[in-house]
Amino acid sequence: MLEIEVDSLEVRLDRLLQTAAARGLDAALITSDESIAYLTGFRPIQMERFFGVVVRPEGSAVIVPALDRGQIDDAPAALARISYGPESDGLPELAGALTGASAVGVEEDHLIYARARALEQVGFELVPASSDVMGLRIQKDAGEIERIRHACELVQEGLRRAFEWLNPGVVEHALNARVEGWLREQGATAAHPLILFGENAANPHGDPGPRELRRGDVVCADLSACLDGYWGDLTRCATVGAPSEWARSAWQVVWEAQRAANAAAQPGVPGRDIDAAQRQIVEAAGELGAVLHGAGHAIGLSIHEPPFLVPRAVEPLPERAVLTIEPGIYQAGVGGIRLEDDVVVTTGGPAILSDLPLELVDVGD
Repeated sequence: MLEIEVDSLEVRLDRLLQTAAARGLDAALITSDESIAYLTGFRPIQMERFFGVVVRPEGSAVIVPALDRGQIDDAPAALARISYGPESDGLPELAGALTGASAVGVEEDHLIYARARALEQVGFELVPASSDVMGLRIQKDAGEIERIRHACELVQEGLRRAFEWLNPGVVEHALNARVEGWLREQGATAAHPLILFGENAANPHGDPGPRELRRGDVVCADLSACLDGYWGDLTRCATVGAPSEWARSAWQVVWEAQRAANAAAQPGVPGRDIDAAQRQIVEAAGELGAVLHGAGHAIGLSIHEPPFLVPRAVEPLPERAVLTIEPGIYQAGVGGIRLEDDVVVTTGGPAILSDLPLELVDVGD
């Protein structure tokens, strides 16, 4: 594994301050749950109340509702603590923290329109800066990589158990609920099992329903869980009884596509090249089904975060990005095969964060 220093929260704040200054910004306003957690160690529960971090040379601050004031005690000392009661919506406090600033960088894909308009109406110029924030978050330090590895260890054990619980007659939504319950019992703060049977697996994001598992089914099991703030996300496939010719052939194609995409995951390579490496293999087997998505996405504090491994992704990947690489092929009315691992981009080649075999599991009948 890479020898990487673990960044302190203070270092992250300083890097964002430098990045904002290089852009000519007077301040940066951070509002997404994950970016707030990245800078403070505190992940808010955002509903109607405002949460934010203001980063500026004149003095930075974290702004939270009064009921969350006790949860920011461990935030960096460089952040002033600002809280507000139910008589406020938090925007006057935010404007106060930004006093004197003109150009303010914001996470434009998160800051809601009403709040953006309120800030503009009192004279602030809002500048898109999501890419600046993600430019810091995409390069994981050693501690972040280790947390993702631990999440993957939990998820792969969840997959093993899911396959043990796959018996003809088990109900799709009941199995998903059982797996989610087990993941949460082990400490996951969030979990998204997506275990689909037979023809349902032809829809990669289908909702688990009342369908019972039957002999001859293909099962596509996509499990993700958040542990200690970071996500792991793996997918494996099984059959009930010996695989059909379609299942065996589709699995082989997807296995080859994943191997090619993994090999392409090098520093400096744009995401579209990783997607192309798997796409040319899967699309060449069009008789087996359709290609419905890209090769994957980055993962960390969010289960899906930029960069996304799709044909339009032109930015070069930095070292220490952590990606899901998950080619798939889907045949309507028959099923779907997808294989997914979480991979660290390194100069020495991709480092896979799990050791769960990719084999097509026969769960018996």
